[in-house]
Amino acid sequence: MTQEEIRIRSMYLFLACSRAVEQLKDRLVTTCASWPPAAAPRLEGSLRRELGMLFRYWTTRRIWVRLDSNEADAKLLNLALLRLFTDGFHLPRDGSGLRYAELSTLADEVRELSHRITNALGVEHPPLLAELQGSIAQWRDAVLGYTTEALERPVDQLATHVKAWAERRPEGQP
Repeated sequence: MTQEEIRIRSMYLFLACSRAVEQLKDRLVTTCASWPPAAAPRLEGSLRRELGMLFRYWTTRRIWVRLDSNEADAKLLNLALLRLFTDGFHLPRDGSGLRYAELSTLADEVRELSHRITNALGVEHPPLLAELQGSIAQWRDAVLGYTTEALERPVDQLATHVKAWAERRPEGQP
């Protein structure tokens, strides 16, 4: 892949995942209607960051599998995505996201995500965790689908989507 291809493919995947993170975050926030309004920014930020970390892991894993025969492209694409996700979702640079690589099942990933969200919020919220548990498989499938699209679609199609999404993106949103 050329540098331009990597840039467009990674940007497409980042923007598709960003939209998915926002949709799932909004869905999860609705389970917290009884929370004080002052807690909303912390709740939304924590959810956005934790979901971004998991979604990035899913994309990384799929890229390594799909580009198994081309390690150089897989590495360059994953590095570009790491930068986009780290900056876009304000992910920690401490390696804490590597915990997902140690897990082997979706159930393990959901437990880890639930634990991380509970720690970030400082309180367990059963309705939020139940919604997360009930919907995470469909979101993983969506992220894996976005990853496949980013790898297989022609670059010019991806560039058209990136341009359209960038023009519609609200100010301050990843």
